[in-house]
Amino acid sequence: MKIMKSIDKKRGNKIYYKYKINLPKKVEETNLIDKELQIDIEKDKITIEKDLKTKKKS
Repeated sequence: MKIMKSIDKKRGNKIYYKYKINLPKKVEETNLIDKELQIDIEKDKITIEKDLKTKKKS
């Protein structure tokens, strides 16, 4: 797993960042794609909690 930081946008002197996580291919087999997830960070661990909502596709 890899966490990447990228610039989302710049407004004046303020820079907004976006963080992306590359997950293993096994994630495609789960029911988590296109769902909003709760992430908890404790010490050096990232925990993905159960899905909260399904994103509406327009």
